[in-house]
Amino acid sequence: MTTTTRDASSGWLYGPIPDLLLGCGVLFLLVAGAFSVAGGALFRAVPPYVPELVIALVSAPHYGATLVRVYEQRADRRGYFFFSVVATSALLLLFGVALVAPIVASVLATVYLTWAGWHYTGQNYGIAAMFLRRRGVPFDDTARRLLHASFVLSFLFVLFVAHAQLEAIADPGREARFIPLAIPQSVNGAVLPVLLVAYAATTLGWIGLLARRAERLADLGPTLLLAGVQLVWWSVPYLGRFYGFGEGNVAIDWNARTLFFPWVAGAHAIQYLWITTYYARSSGPWHGQGRYYASILIAGLAVWTIPPLLFAPGVGEFDWNFALLLAATVNIHHFVLDGAIWKLRQPKIARVLIASEPAGAVAASTERTLLRRAVWAIAILGPLLTVQYFVDQYVIEPRSWQAGDAEAVERSLARQSWLGRTTAYDYFRLGRLLETSGQPDAAVIQLERSAAMEPRVESIKRVIAHALQSGDRARFIHACDQLFELDQVERPLPTIDLGLATRAEFLAFQEACVRVAQATRPVSPRASATGGAGQDGRVAAPEGYR
Repeated sequence: MTTTTRDASSGWLYGPIPDLLLGCGVLFLLVAGAFSVAGGALFRAVPPYVPELVIALVSAPHYGATLVRVYEQRADRRGYFFFSVVATSALLLLFGVALVAPIVASVLATVYLTWAGWHYTGQNYGIAAMFLRRRGVPFDDTARRLLHASFVLSFLFVLFVAHAQLEAIADPGREARFIPLAIPQSVNGAVLPVLLVAYAATTLGWIGLLARRAERLADLGPTLLLAGVQLVWWSVPYLGRFYGFGEGNVAIDWNARTLFFPWVAGAHAIQYLWITTYYARSSGPWHGQGRYYASILIAGLAVWTIPPLLFAPGVGEFDWNFALLLAATVNIHHFVLDGAIWKLRQPKIARVLIASEPAGAVAASTERTLLRRAVWAIAILGPLLTVQYFVDQYVIEPRSWQAGDAEAVERSLARQSWLGRTTAYDYFRLGRLLETSGQPDAAVIQLERSAAMEPRVESIKRVIAHALQSGDRARFIHACDQLFELDQVERPLPTIDLGLATRAEFLAFQEACVRVAQATRPVSPRASATGGAGQDGRVAAPEGYR
């Protein structure tokens, strides 16, 4: 067991290259720059499993690092009891309620999607301030307030634009959705220019003040980079959304936000792992990088895979909402714990991150209880289930599609559904494959499942056609009611009770349904549940309903 620290006089944690690449976001800027310079061609050429691997191997461990920090040692569990037990229990209770009450899920989603930008901002600000103090730049209250105000203002751009009513949303009482405050365009049109002026003033203020105080301008380099990263991650894409600029530049193009966000999340996670690993090896028992990474990888993957294993298969028509609900719950928990444990004003944190002094000897945990062993044994399911998902998603399922083996596709989707990783489009494609292979009865089951997960004209029309051909009146009425409930459809007449309706009433209902089905055209996939932010825990895949 060893404890490794670095002299704070160097101004770096690990050294200039790793600190700039990982902690200051230069690696992200290089990747984003390559995507943008290539005009999107390079970005589109990246296989979908690459960002998924980034999420699994980098983003998930950063959640695990917080869990290990708070729950691994008895002293930490007790020290953070309110957050580790009380707040966690309350959040788990809300999660349980949200499984059956979409409005609660929508509230959690809104809190998460609003808080996320602030969480990233706080981390960037904290690291920016840390570098200034480590490098001996005089950082008094005036400088601190200016720097802090600059980062806060960069977040306010996000807050105001995210909560503007820029696109239609579905009913948050029926589906898990982001619920914007619906700030009028006129208000944002007046407020955003004021915020831009204030941001420019505070940013130039702290740069000018610290440039005069620093021994070398290079000492401001890490802080300037972090301010730039903050703009690229959050402020510029949201301002581009409001003012209509950035199209074609992958890093800031709002239309690419959903697909690009995993790279932003990955960069944030790398930054977090960079600093939390330094703290872990400097503040207590250290058993090596490999063992530490294994522990946080297991813990991080567990919180993303075990809850779906328990709940996703049983939530029925709500299962397509489950990804956003899970992302909201896991992230809010992470934000709560993170806000409690990372404060530079805490003496222990300051000694390690600013002065590079060991935090003091901490006895290795001697806990070897049955409960502890059981928790880690269950957590091992996380990486095992993740490997199974990758094998199914990127090996078994594609080969089954290529071979036209509907049964193999169905088995693969069934396994993925236990982790809540299937989509309405998956079942639509399976239904179409079964249709072309001459299995209409099996096909309609998959099409109904697709329509239940995400009601769309394409799947509902095919169910209606199957029901008409087979004479299944109950299925026909149900599908027609689904069609009539679509946002772009005006219900032509009330539903009917098959057992009570006369022949004339049924024929009138049938005629109206067929007429509406023929007239209704597909629309683009439903408005983003995240308001376009792309933070629902999934890597979006292209959908081509046909």
